[in-house]
Amino acid sequence: MLADRKYPLTLAALFGLYVVAGKVGLSLAFVHASASPVWPPTGIALAALLTLGYRVWPAIFAGAFFVNITTAGSVATSLGIAAGNTLEGLLAAYLVDRYANGTRAFDRSQDVFKFAGFAALLSTTVSATIGVASLALGGYAAWDDFDQIWLTWWLGDASGALIFAPLLVLWVRDWRSHPSRRRLLEGAALWCTTTLIGLAVFGEGLAHFGLMSLPLTFLCTPPLVWAAVRFRQREAVMLVAVLSGIAIWETLRGFGPFASATANEALLLLQIFMGTVSVMVISAGALVEERRRVEQEHEELLVRAQAARAEAEAANRAKDEFLAMLGHELRNPLAAIISAVSVLDRIGQQDDVAVRARGAIRHQITHLGRLVDDLLDIAHVTSGDIVLTCEPLNLATSVQRSVSNMASTGRLERHVIDVRAEPVWANADLSRLNQVVANLLTNAIKYTSPGGTIRVRVGGEQEQAVIGVADTGIGIPPNLLPHLFDLPVQGERRLDRAQGGLGVGLTLVRRLVELHGGRVAAFSEGPGRGSEFVVWLPRIPPAKAIESQSVLRVVGSVSAAR
Repeated sequence: MLADRKYPLTLAALFGLYVVAGKVGLSLAFVHASASPVWPPTGIALAALLTLGYRVWPAIFAGAFFVNITTAGSVATSLGIAAGNTLEGLLAAYLVDRYANGTRAFDRSQDVFKFAGFAALLSTTVSATIGVASLALGGYAAWDDFDQIWLTWWLGDASGALIFAPLLVLWVRDWRSHPSRRRLLEGAALWCTTTLIGLAVFGEGLAHFGLMSLPLTFLCTPPLVWAAVRFRQREAVMLVAVLSGIAIWETLRGFGPFASATANEALLLLQIFMGTVSVMVISAGALVEERRRVEQEHEELLVRAQAARAEAEAANRAKDEFLAMLGHELRNPLAAIISAVSVLDRIGQQDDVAVRARGAIRHQITHLGRLVDDLLDIAHVTSGDIVLTCEPLNLATSVQRSVSNMASTGRLERHVIDVRAEPVWANADLSRLNQVVANLLTNAIKYTSPGGTIRVRVGGEQEQAVIGVADTGIGIPPNLLPHLFDLPVQGERRLDRAQGGLGVGLTLVRRLVELHGGRVAAFSEGPGRGSEFVVWLPRIPPAKAIESQSVLRVVGSVSAAR
């Protein structure tokens, strides 16, 4: 909104500009003294209302009244014309503000066409209708000439809105922006090219070559498109105004492609052409600006994504360093506790309570030691410190040996372990493969009640070697399956079960399997329905002759648990 002390000066300046432009426009009136095919005041009024606000309407009304009262007609007809011109500008400004993004109407191509429809085609009918009706009712225009005067009035106002309003709005809105010095020479070349083409197409230049009868007006568009693509819209619409001035001047002199008609018809055809060119150039510039904004937003998103990635990598490194430090820090007290338990075994009491207590301590320390080892392995895998020593392995033999080793520790004695292994070969690290099988069995034991069954299968599926560990335990909720191998993820547990663990075993399984070029997945039909974990590794041909029959072993079967 305008400051109060500047308001009178703004009204005075707008009044003066409107009067000068109106006098120039009416000097080109041919069908009636008050109707001109060239009417810049429409663009001036619309630009002022869009950029300065609706408060400037008195200057528009006064300017329109003064121009007409000093040209032709009476006070009544001049008041009617002034009212029509003012209502035209207010309606156009309101529609553009409401539906075409106001002064930003030229930033998007769809808004450019809305501006053309509301400001140039629709709103201008108000001024033309009220103005010609005032002249006819006042006796200053014949009703028989109403159509011709109305068409001239309407097209003059429409071209003024399309050519001069964008020029003024863009200059007022972007007056602080300046082209770079690198483009000054290109800009000078563009101005010279546009001027020369305008003089050649609309002037007498082509007449010397006998080309006046050819429709060469399209030659005006390349430099304007050049300006819209290489420069800002402000420079492009300025060239449109310059080209329009050259075309009007040469057409009045009797040159150009439209000069064969009467003076008024020639100017009407010229204004239709220039209005169309203006819309085309502004929309092309809007498309270029939209592309520039999209590219800028893309670059900003890329920068933010890179920053977020760097931050995530830093956080991941900090997490890995913390896990490694935590593992190393926990190893020392664990070693001391294990040594103390061994001492107690030799010198402590040997009654059942003391023995069970020391056994529980040893069991929990062993469990905690495995947890620390898993944490360290995860940190090493993430940081790339683990290097696999792969060799051709018969997975049937390797998995059976892993199950037997775990059974020898007594951890499988409370469950039925069913191993069905068919010879299949893969290129794998034996120690890490044992670690994968041990973690899957530990997970199955943890979530399967005593007496439950754990089935281990080894076989081949086309180009893949498969290891499966299934149990009849508590199952896995469907919403947990996609995140089961993430760290740390755990399902719901009952408080009466001392299952322990941080869920790092499965995370380690996935990362070790991925290091082998394989993949792992979990399957479950839901809570209480058991679960199965399946590992796929790239299959290789047998490294040596083996028996083709399958191998079946049952380890740790507890008949009393059935």
